[in-house]
Amino acid sequence: MVLSGTGCAASCTANAREQASTVMEIGGSKLAVSPQEMRALSNLGNLVRGGQKGRQDRALAEARRVANSRDARHALALYELEIGNRRGDDAMRAGALDALIASQRTGRDRLAGHLAARGQIAYRAGDFEAAGRLWARLAELTPSDPDVFANLAQVRLAQKDAPGAMDLLTRAIAARAALGQAASEGWYRQRLSIVQQGNLVAPGIDAARALVSTYPTPENWRAALVVYRQLVVPEEALEIDLLRLMRHVGVLAQAAEYHRMAQLLSQSGEPREAKAVLDEGMKRGLLDAEASPTREIIAEVDRAVAKARNESAARPELPNKDGAQVRLGMSRLRVGERAEAEAAFRSAAGDPAGGRYADLAFFWLASLLQGQPAPAVEP
Repeated sequence: MVLSGTGCAASCTANAREQASTVMEIGGSKLAVSPQEMRALSNLGNLVRGGQKGRQDRALAEARRVANSRDARHALALYELEIGNRRGDDAMRAGALDALIASQRTGRDRLAGHLAARGQIAYRAGDFEAAGRLWARLAELTPSDPDVFANLAQVRLAQKDAPGAMDLLTRAIAARAALGQAASEGWYRQRLSIVQQGNLVAPGIDAARALVSTYPTPENWRAALVVYRQLVVPEEALEIDLLRLMRHVGVLAQAAEYHRMAQLLSQSGEPREAKAVLDEGMKRGLLDAEASPTREIIAEVDRAVAKARNESAARPELPNKDGAQVRLGMSRLRVGERAEAEAAFRSAAGDPAGGRYADLAFFWLASLLQGQPAPAVEP
C-alpha cells in the first residue's frame, strides 16, 4: 500500500510529538522525559500513596517498560523507593537505591542518605562486604559523622575483625566529642566488649578507663574491672589490690571472687582482712558458711587469724614504688584523709613507668572524684 502524502505528514508529525521531551519535576529535580514516559510516570506517581497494590504493580510494570531515558529511569527509581519504603520491601528499595546511587541526577546531599539506607539493607541481609563498601563511601562524603564510623564498626565486628571494629568505634566516639556531644553509653560498653573478645590488652585498658570515667554506674564499674582483670591477669600483690578496688567500688558479685580474695589475703599475711571479706560475702548472701568451699576457707582463715595473734606474722612483700603509693592512698582513705589519698593516687597514676599500678591508681582516683565512700577499716 502506498500512503498518501497527507497521511505520511500526519504520521510523521505524531512521531515527532512522541519523541519531543517534556519537563517533569520530582524530588527537587527537573527531568526531561518523553510524553510516553511522562504518561506512565505520572500514572505511577498518582498511585504511589495509595494502597491499591495491584494497580501500583501494573503501573510499575508499564513505567519500567517505557522508561528508557536517563531522566525517566531516575524518576522511576524515586517512585520505586517510595513504594518500597511504604511496603517495607527491601528488595524493591535496594534496586531503587542502587539506581539512584549510580544516577548522575542524584545530588551530593541526597546521595549520603541513599548510601546510608542501602548500607543498612545490605547489613540486615548479611552482606557485610557490600555494607562496608557503601558505608566507606559514605564516610568519604561525611567524614565528621560519628554514626558512619559506628556503623562501619558493626561491619568489622561481623567480619570478626576486632581491632578494626575497636578502632572505628573509637573514631566514632572521638567524632562525637568533636561535635561537642556525648557518645552513647552503648558505644563505650560495646568498645569494651570488642576488646574483651579480641583480647586486646592496651585498647582494653583504655576502654575500661573511658567507660568508668564517662558513665560510672555500678554495672559499668564491674564490667570495666572484670574485663581489666581478664586482660591483665594480675598475680600476687597486684591481684589482691585489684580485688580490693573491686570491693571498694562495690562490684565484687560472685562467691568465687570473695573466696579468691580471702584466700589470697590469708596467704599473704592479712588474715583479719580476709575474715572481714568473708563476713561481707556472707552478709550479702553470696556465701554459705556451711557449704563447701566456704566452710573450708573460713577454717583456713580462722587458723591464720589465731596464728597471727600468737606470733609475729610475716608481712607481704611490698609492690613497686607506684604500688606503695596506691597502698598509701588506701591507708589514708581508711582513716578519712581523702586529700592525702587523692595525692598518693594522683602521683602513681601520673607515672608513665607505673605499669599496672598506674592503672589501679587511675581507677582509685576516678572512684574518689565520683564520690565513692572510703573503704571500711578492717579489724
